[in-house]
Amino acid sequence: MRSSSSDFLFSPSYQRAASDLSRWTADGRHNRRVKNLVLIGGMVVVIVSALWLGASMTLLSAGSALTASLSFALGLAMVALAFGNRIRTGALVMSHGLLLSILLAALCEDPAPGIQASVHFNFLPVVAASYLVFQREGFYLRVLLPSLGLAGFLGFSLDIMPHVAIPGVMQGAGTIEVFANQITGTVATCVVVLIMQADVDARRALEGEVRRAIARGEFELHYQPQVDLKGAMTGVEALLRWRHPTKGMVPPNAFIPLAEETGLIIPIGEWVLRTAAAQLQAWSRLPETQHLTIAVNVSATQFRQPDFVEQVRAIVTLSGARPQALKLELTESVLADDMDVVQTKMKALKDFGICWSLDDFGTGYSSLSSLKNLPFEQVKIDQSFVRELLTDPRNGAIVETIMRLSASLGLAVIAEGVETEAQRAALEAAGCQCFQGYLYGRPVPVCELLEQRSAAA
Repeated sequence: MRSSSSDFLFSPSYQRAASDLSRWTADGRHNRRVKNLVLIGGMVVVIVSALWLGASMTLLSAGSALTASLSFALGLAMVALAFGNRIRTGALVMSHGLLLSILLAALCEDPAPGIQASVHFNFLPVVAASYLVFQREGFYLRVLLPSLGLAGFLGFSLDIMPHVAIPGVMQGAGTIEVFANQITGTVATCVVVLIMQADVDARRALEGEVRRAIARGEFELHYQPQVDLKGAMTGVEALLRWRHPTKGMVPPNAFIPLAEETGLIIPIGEWVLRTAAAQLQAWSRLPETQHLTIAVNVSATQFRQPDFVEQVRAIVTLSGARPQALKLELTESVLADDMDVVQTKMKALKDFGICWSLDDFGTGYSSLSSLKNLPFEQVKIDQSFVRELLTDPRNGAIVETIMRLSASLGLAVIAEGVETEAQRAALEAAGCQCFQGYLYGRPVPVCELLEQRSAAA
């Protein structure tokens, strides 16, 4: 299933739903949770540093006052970045700044005789927060950075880390300091856990909503025209939509990734195939629509099901639709699977009459051997290349290469995301003969599709 939200942005309900978009999407929830962590973490650092700063002025040393001042400035920076919605920068400042300041304070800590070192307790909430914030990032931020913080905590807990005696810095820390560090570390860890639990609860609630949507039939298909050089509609792409009874139209990327992870994409995908096949059968009765094809994006999870081939055959056969009118689109991520299995499934449905299209070409895992050995009939130029076709010469070179490669392999090409006449002209000059995008029509319910095309003509 296609998860892009770009089509939703142009839907009739966008103006009403735009303010809720970040609340629904996975990225929106993640950004909100990161912002809360940075903001709350910054406020905690500011409050604790201010208390330490006040104590340093009266009871502790000038060195402790300097340490508290630096921590206070770090907390203020985190709060300012959070309020300024510079979330990623704030997260980087929080994780690196706090880990470094805790490390320095722990190295310089010199507790009084009989008093246990305690600054290292503050490593734990920072490690937990860093793992939560950067779980979608690369190896360094996702794995190495939290691991370094955890190693620091274990090192100081086991008393195998060296201590640097700097006069005036945390020297002679006593019971009050120990209690303060332990309380701060425990409370901060609890805050991180609560934020993580809130996200888990939100995810669980959304999963329940998706299950109810399947049972209640709240999903619907919208269709976006695919046209030839003359602008005549040759087919459509079926795009999944969720019309929530109280929240209106929900963007695809708010629920499709979750459906993929939970396996709910399997019944959703089956419903999409049944609905598209039924629509093809209905169109076959009308002279003006009987030539149309419908392209359906097949998810990797759905394709990997052992009975996928039998399911598609049964759906098309029972519907009475022509198999040749159904086009199944695979993304390049599917081609990273066992190539023999992929080839066997595709060939079985090809022999049945189904057409295959490679979606988002140029953005994933496909290779020349994949295109040569798999029974694709069409490749789709990803909209990311089309969007900057006129502004980035590299995109133009990529499109021209795709056209030459496809021609040599006997593959048809369609470009998605065409929004302007200039883009269409550039694609035509490169040799492309089929187009899809807002220039020719946005995705609409089937009842509006022919009206839209008639008005455009």
